[in-house]
Amino acid sequence: MKNKLILINILVLFFFILDRLFKKIALLDRTIDNLFFNFSLFKNPNLALSIPLNRILFYFLLIIIFWWLADNLIKGYRTKNVSKILAFSLIFVGAISNLFDRLQYKAVIDYLNIFYFSVINLADLMISGGVIIIFCQMIFGKNEKRQLPK
Repeated sequence: MKNKLILINILVLFFFILDRLFKKIALLDRTIDNLFFNFSLFKNPNLALSIPLNRILFYFLLIIIFWWLADNLIKGYRTKNVSKILAFSLIFVGAISNLFDRLQYKAVIDYLNIFYFSVINLADLMISGGVIIIFCQMIFGKNEKRQLPK
């Protein structure tokens, strides 16, 4: 169990550092263009999918979301639930990386345009991956309440 937790923490830290590095490269206006993706700078001052929101309301919601994430992450460590720890670590650290951008650049630094459809970053992928893990756990995970009576 301890080795799994160490591995999760190293993996999430690696993704965080890689995302920060890619953002620094994107800020240097480096561009890579190939068949599947385009790596170039895009600053998103809004929410996900460029949805605009009042700044005061945005930061109020952000505080609530970070509190909820931290609470669930702590519960995951207390119950030694590896999938919960992985999911909430990915979401929390991905959100922290994007928050750093908002505080420093007044926008989230996106750099990966996949199939020329949407511009995202590794932190967004971390958040999405964590959400997918939570949904899979909710749908396929063990839950005594869902079992049929004997």
